Amino acid sequence: MAASLLRRDKKSTAAHLKADLKRTDNSSGLRQLQELLDSVLNPERGSDPEALEWCKWLLAGGDGFDEFCRTVRSYDNATLCGLVWTANFVAYRCRTCGISPCMSLCAECFNNGDHTGHDFNMFRSQAGGACDCGDGNVMRESG
Repeated sequence: MAASLLRRDKKSTAAHLKADLKRTDNSSGLRQLQELLDSVLNPERGSDPEALEWCKWLLAGGDGFDEFCRTVRSYDNATLCGLVWTANFVAYRCRTCGISPCMSLCAECFNNGDHTGHDFNMFRSQAGGACDCGDGNVMRESG
């Protein structure tokens, strides 16, 4: 069974397994997934880029990368961004929204906020940092 699944298109196979696993009687989907994973993750095969591709498609349930990211983000109800970055990362600082002069925002959070007329600057991080979006200790609630 696993051999036939391995010969099929990864995207459609992953979508098919996802649909099977959503059924009330999902025993067939569970069996197929287990056999496929036993084959793909077989330690005797060693490091295999093909196995990694299978894992990506199976985790995403056959969805493309962007759709999978949207789905994952829909489950995130955190109020803080917390993105961590390394040196040379481009970030923003808004003095109008910030309580602390060290407050930093990643580009996504900055662009999602309305900083029209604010005193802000874009900078390249020298040592790394983290996005403070949503952190009431360093940002005004209106920020």
